[in-house]
Amino acid sequence: MALTSFIEEPKFDVYRERFAEHFILEREDGILVARMHTGGDVAVWGLELHRALGQLFKTVAADPENEVLILTGTGDYWLRDIDSESFNAVEKDESTFRREGYFQWYRDGMKLQENIIWDVDIPTISAINGPGFHSEFALLHDITICTDDTRLVEPHYHVGLAPGDALYLVLQELIGYKRANYAMYTAQNITAEQALEWGLVNEVVAREDLVDRARSLAEMIIRTQPNPIVRRLTSRIVKRRWRRLLTDDFEMHFGHEMWGTMVHRQDHGEMDTRAALNEG
Repeated sequence: MALTSFIEEPKFDVYRERFAEHFILEREDGILVARMHTGGDVAVWGLELHRALGQLFKTVAADPENEVLILTGTGDYWLRDIDSESFNAVEKDESTFRREGYFQWYRDGMKLQENIIWDVDIPTISAINGPGFHSEFALLHDITICTDDTRLVEPHYHVGLAPGDALYLVLQELIGYKRANYAMYTAQNITAEQALEWGLVNEVVAREDLVDRARSLAEMIIRTQPNPIVRRLTSRIVKRRWRRLLTDDFEMHFGHEMWGTMVHRQDHGEMDTRAALNEG
């Protein structure tokens, strides 16, 4: 008996257009490169991109034609600015914030991290293209490379928020409690050299070579093990430790950030991210 009632899997040409406002998607030989952008330039952090990332990860995972995912950004920064209008639309008054807080804050924030770890069962590579904040979902990729001018920063405490959105949790896991505590409390700009020395990234690469190097790594992963089932099972083993960590601690961390936001009413639209990047 033929099985004929499966729901159709996502088609690349369809979701490439669906996500075009936030990502430029290119795929060759199963290697999918997703480049964050805003209007073709450096990606701006807003609630729309916040949601789109989790949706992208889930969609990429559901397409069996994808063999390796590469995530990168546009221009000289990973993320630099905040879309204040996006955040202020939710935070403008108490009733709106309470009504939308779960869906646009808590749910989307959880799924952004969870979907890359639970849903994406192919090898993942992040190519951090410069300084920026919200690098947690880049550090959660199986392999992370960055440019030589990259600086990573955990700015939440610096701008009046509890550091619960997973970056501090990831830093604790990768560089240890003392270094993570210091980086968080001081909004330390971690240089590319420090990130490499501390095990946050695997390679530091010249900007002009960044995506080509990520593609080369992806090609090596496929060439070394051409069996896609073995690659997918290996990816699930690789992500096991992150699944345990997020299960044990992420809801507690993120719940505390959301509770602090509710009580303190810190407006994300007013966050000075450039100050956290020591750019004034």
